[in-house]
Amino acid sequence: MKFMKRPRRLALLWVLERFGISTEVFYPYGVEVHVPKHSDLSMRYNLVRKRPYEVGEARMIQNFLKPGTHVVELGGCVGVISALIRHVIGPDAQHVVVEADPDLAQVCGANAAREARPGAMTLVNAAVDYSGAQTVRFAAGHNAHVGHIAEDGEDGRDVPTTTLAALMPHLPQDGEAALVCDIEGAELALCATDAAHLARFDLVILETHPNVYPAGVSDLNRIRQQMDTAGFEVIDEYEQVIGFRRRAA
Repeated sequence: MKFMKRPRRLALLWVLERFGISTEVFYPYGVEVHVPKHSDLSMRYNLVRKRPYEVGEARMIQNFLKPGTHVVELGGCVGVISALIRHVIGPDAQHVVVEADPDLAQVCGANAAREARPGAMTLVNAAVDYSGAQTVRFAAGHNAHVGHIAEDGEDGRDVPTTTLAALMPHLPQDGEAALVCDIEGAELALCATDAAHLARFDLVILETHPNVYPAGVSDLNRIRQQMDTAGFEVIDEYEQVIGFRRRAA
């Protein structure tokens, strides 16, 4: 039963700590990630159990992201994917990480910066939103991985907003660039509204969420068409994650 999950998870972490096993430092995909005790319990539990985490994104990052590539990452969560991105691109490439939840942002930023040279990582604590509002209500969800812009009447915290266009000044104008995006449905508006800025990217790794799109699969097909129009071809798909590469001229 759901109400028993928290005590069981706390008990397991307590036992592991008594045996000298860290419940705050993990090595998913071979990279070091710190998730402190005050952070999300379910995330620590899943990491300590070595459960699969963002397999589609991780696979495409490992297979297609090149060293030295600048990256904009939307939806950093606790920074597992952020740390993997940095490990792949090396210490000097620019990495812009966006995370809406203020509590997670600090954890994410620390993991994103661990292998970076000073100044190579920019953390933006904001929600990707195309409503035109300066702030939105952000709901944490039942665990850190499913935070989202709150629906009407849903509890949350007010956070500033940003868009892909607003993030572009953080990205160098030359060199290869990639966009890694997991923003719980906001990618639908991004592809529709910010398509012109996709021209800066050579690689896009996009986690889609057709279950929350107003028109479901029809909206997902619209994203595919928008990416095609923007000059991208599909290079990989895993569950709901799609990898796009810019077509050769």
